[in-house]
Amino acid sequence: LPNKLKVLIISDAEADKSAGAMNVNIGSLSDPNDFPGLAHFCEHMLFMGTEKYPKEDEYSEFLNNNSGSYNAYTDLDVTNYYFEISNEAFEEALDRFAQFFLNPLFISDVVEREMKAVDSENKKNLQNDIWRFLQLQRSETNPNSAFNKFSTGNLETLNKPHIRDALLEMHGKLYSSNLMSLCILSNKSLEESEKLVDSLFKDVRLIEGLDRPKYDGVPAYDQNNSGYFYKVAPVKDSDKLVFYWFINEDTSKYYKVKPFNYLSSLFGHEGPSSLCSSLVKDDLISELVAGHDEIAN
Repeated sequence: LPNKLKVLIISDAEADKSAGAMNVNIGSLSDPNDFPGLAHFCEHMLFMGTEKYPKEDEYSEFLNNNSGSYNAYTDLDVTNYYFEISNEAFEEALDRFAQFFLNPLFISDVVEREMKAVDSENKKNLQNDIWRFLQLQRSETNPNSAFNKFSTGNLETLNKPHIRDALLEMHGKLYSSNLMSLCILSNKSLEESEKLVDSLFKDVRLIEGLDRPKYDGVPAYDQNNSGYFYKVAPVKDSDKLVFYWFINEDTSKYYKVKPFNYLSSLFGHEGPSSLCSSLVKDDLISELVAGHDEIAN
């Protein structure tokens, strides 16, 4: 679009439902240090009323009444919002969806109540071994690294004076149209969908000079905090030995050859003479898994 918002339009005349998703290149790594979990909280609050549709349950009520569903998630460097709905109600749903990125209200009364929903989500994660181990990794990184974050947020990190001002500032300063990518699918023609998207999203604000955040200033791990062995007491009764190698490099430039896929296949191979087959044969392991993550490139 003229405001640099990227759009992918899919037309399927036989589609049973219509759907939309918006990806914003802002995630928990952009949390201010004094408000851990703010990006996640902002995600929650965008569902809770806009200038055009001020009723806090307007969006959810409309989707529920039209065979729809919705959700969102906040990752390290992206926040994603998505929904599906009956074809007949798609235009109205997309209008409500667009308001998230135009004029959210961040109603004060709702701010206080929704904090408790975020806190409840975090309490649930406390009994999840994957979340516990991930937070251990983050907490052990260099203190000045962008990765050294508590991304979920809870009442302790969010229930502070001026939290609403912080929400308004994050949305106002970072939710820029050039950092957004929209995808829609419907039974409408491409021409119809293009006109619809243009009318609803052309006014999403472009912040001149704002680029996608870079996180390569301070490496998460260096010689001062690597080479350690941690013994973790799990919630579930399980025995695992996990090795991590951290490589501080933008791996996206290797997308054509994917060397880490090759290494993962070598380590995780289960055929004859493999590391896995040898350890299973000696009754030392039950399985071996190898893989890689590309974080905030």
